Amino acid sequence: MSASSPRTRVSDSIRAFQNALHDERLLATTIDLLYDAGEVSKERAEGLRAVLSDLTATTSYIIRHLAVHLGIGASKMIVPLPIGAFLRGAWVAFARAVETLRRRPEQARVHSLPVFLVACVPFFGYLAYIVALRRHDPDAAFLYANHLSYLRYDLPLEAVLRDRPRLIQRIVRRAVGTTTPEARRGA
Repeated sequence: MSASSPRTRVSDSIRAFQNALHDERLLATTIDLLYDAGEVSKERAEGLRAVLSDLTATTSYIIRHLAVHLGIGASKMIVPLPIGAFLRGAWVAFARAVETLRRRPEQARVHSLPVFLVACVPFFGYLAYIVALRRHDPDAAFLYANHLSYLRYDLPLEAVLRDRPRLIQRIVRRAVGTTTPEARRGA
């Protein structure tokens, strides 16, 4: 059996992320896990479940681009670090230009300067579209960031961040928005 080509690996990886990110059953499981871990209250979990279908529908455009960034990173392509960051930034710039030329301002705004800047940062750039999700709907950014954390680490985002340097904690929390239960309650 021959090894798959880099292009096939990237396509397969992107498709896998799109499926995992669009699966409402998996997102509902993430909400349950967040509740069980004490990351959200019962009311908050019920609220997220109530808007889940609308959330997945209204964020599908952003999620497609997030899946592309994640898929490229997970495809096991050997791309030197600066080139990967450059390619993610180029993706954002190209997507904005295309949407602008198509006269679709809502889609063009998804590919904003903050998304571009985050995309150009090594490692963090894969999550650039979380910034766009936060702008679109803070609940979406919170849910998808935790969903990705559960997919990757089987832990809520806050549990993963506890073991990271403070600088990384601040960057991720700023990109995602408020993630701690105390801060969400206004404590």
